[in-house]
Amino acid sequence: MFIKCCGFQDEATIETAVHNKVDAIGFITFPKSKRYVTIEDIGTLSERIPNYIDIVAVVVNLSFAEIERLVEQTSINTIQFHGDETIDFIKQIKGKYPHIKIYKALPANDSLFNNIKTFQDDVDLFLIDTPSKNYGGTGKSYDWSLLNEIKDISYLIAGGINVDKIKQIEQLNLNNAGYDISSGIETNGQKDHNKIETLLTYVKG
Repeated sequence: MFIKCCGFQDEATIETAVHNKVDAIGFITFPKSKRYVTIEDIGTLSERIPNYIDIVAVVVNLSFAEIERLVEQTSINTIQFHGDETIDFIKQIKGKYPHIKIYKALPANDSLFNNIKTFQDDVDLFLIDTPSKNYGGTGKSYDWSLLNEIKDISYLIAGGINVDKIKQIEQLNLNNAGYDISSGIETNGQKDHNKIETLLTYVKG
């Protein structure tokens, strides 16, 4: 199972995640998020992450110039589009930065399957998240049964995921590639070393 741990703001918990075999580390560039970090912060925090891990900048409706700054001033190797970005915009980014991996977050709503069709040829990995006017970060889950019909794309389940919910999802025999976790590895809004280790040990062994 592929595990992305997201919303990091300090080096120590990043080290814990890396040591425990995380597959992707996410940084939130959306200023309205409580987990927001600046480009300068990402530059510092991403320096020591091994490049075999996906180093993900989570972006919400940034301009092309802002994404250029992110790519050129940090060590990110992945961009997660989490806003209302169009397929044409994503194609532009791919054209300029073919080495950058592309994630796309989609809300689990009535438009999910149409959105998958729109983006699937230009996206490496989808994240299917709880619908939110603030583009995710709710810490809440949705009805995972709607994912039963998704067979032929790589996607992570997001939205309030923790060890207990992973155990519930495992009973559903879905075709998800893994999970995206943020609040589920936190205590009082801060990344928790023990929760990171416990979750990754459970999933990765």
